[in-house]
This record gives sequence, C-alpha cells and structure tokens, in this order.
Amino acid sequence: MSDGAKRESWAEYLRRMTDRPGWSVARLARESGIHRATLFRWIAGKGGANVASVRQIAEALGDDPANALRAAGNMEGAPEEALDPDLQVIMRRLASPDTPEAEKDAIRTALKYLAQVAESAQPERPGRVIRRRGRAAS
Repeated sequence: MSDGAKRESWAEYLRRMTDRPGWSVARLARESGIHRATLFRWIAGKGGANVASVRQIAEALGDDPANALRAAGNMEGAPEEALDPDLQVIMRRLASPDTPEAEKDAIRTALKYLAQVAESAQPERPGRVIRRRGRAAS
C-alpha cells in the first residue's frame, strides 16, 4: 500500500465486513463472543480494541488477523492512548514492507496461540451447558 493511499479505519473495516451478504453485527457478536454494544461503539468510531478482541473479530469473520490489526491501528479520531501500545507495535510490524515474512508468520502464530489461551480461560456462557432431563445432580 502506498503512503498516499487511504487506509481503512477500524470502524470502516467493521462496517464493510458486517455489510457482506449473510453478515450482521448480531452475527459477529454471536460468533466472536464480543458484546453487540461494544461492536456498535467501535463502528461509531468510539473506543479502542485490544489485540485479543481484534483477533477474535478476524477469526469470527474468517479474515487474516493482519487485515483487522491494520484497520484497528487506524482508528481515525481515536485518541492515541485509546490504542493498546502492544497492538500499535504489532500492527506496525505487520504493515511494514520491511518486516520479513518469517517474522510476520511468527507474530500471527503467537496471536493465534494467545487468542486460544484467552478463549480457553473464559468461563462458559450461561445457557451453553447441556443437562440431561431426569438426572439428579451429583
């Protein structure tokens, strides 16, 4: 991407991805585990996203995390402190044409691993437990 090209903001990325056929903010909320209110806040250009949230969004959408990270790092109008400092560094490395592909692959692998760790640490959501009828609890 050339320096003169307009980069897509996080809000634009989310709008574009949820405007695709079959997608909506509600579906993205369900599939990513991120509350709809948070998604609407981001679409309105308010607040920042952390690396784990951006990774969850990309995974739910079936998109390359690098695309989501680039967009999340270009939140127009967001104060600099709203962006997670680690996210800023990761996005710069992924977006830089000077970063070797091996390093980009290592970053993506690390992000996938961290997202899996975060996901496995989250307690099950209510209503997701399957119980058999007629069985006494032990």
